[in-house]
Amino acid sequence: MNEADTRLVERLRAGHEDAYREFVDTYKDRLLAVVARVSGHSADAEDLAQETFLKAFGAIDRFAGNSALYTWLYRIGVNTARDFLAARRRRPAVSLDALEPGSFDPPDPGQSPLQHLERDELVARVRGAMERLPEPFRTTLSLRETHGHTYEEVAEILEVSIGTVESRLFRARSKLRALLLAEGGV
Repeated sequence: MNEADTRLVERLRAGHEDAYREFVDTYKDRLLAVVARVSGHSADAEDLAQETFLKAFGAIDRFAGNSALYTWLYRIGVNTARDFLAARRRRPAVSLDALEPGSFDPPDPGQSPLQHLERDELVARVRGAMERLPEPFRTTLSLRETHGHTYEEVAEILEVSIGTVESRLFRARSKLRALLLAEGGV
């Protein structure tokens, strides 16, 4: 854990209000992206991120400092999103996220309208295929490819071995490729 995080954890443990704001401001965007990808429901990401921060604040005294602070927070976020998925499986709901293909990334101003449309369609297809991957594969692939974590960080966040991360990534990429090819290629 770096020195800035060490000081932040000390201030959080001491109950400094500005430390809570700094913690949220520092990690909110990345945490939102992680919980949205793991849950497959960006509409619920705000609630999941808020729940994750509340859990982290409540458990800050148990943070041992053996990992980076963001790794610990992401692990809580991944577990929170998994709990959400388990509850949702018990009572299925319809996601409206698939109706918003343009919300994935901002458009490139240098693209023609046709290029923008083709890109949106490709993004929607990849997003749809990723949502059909089994949760462990989707989460592992998202942490590595979308969020840029190293294999070691992904292993730590998911509490699995690096070999498991490598295996899940290989299988996730293979399944994703097969899903996209079955839909007519990339």
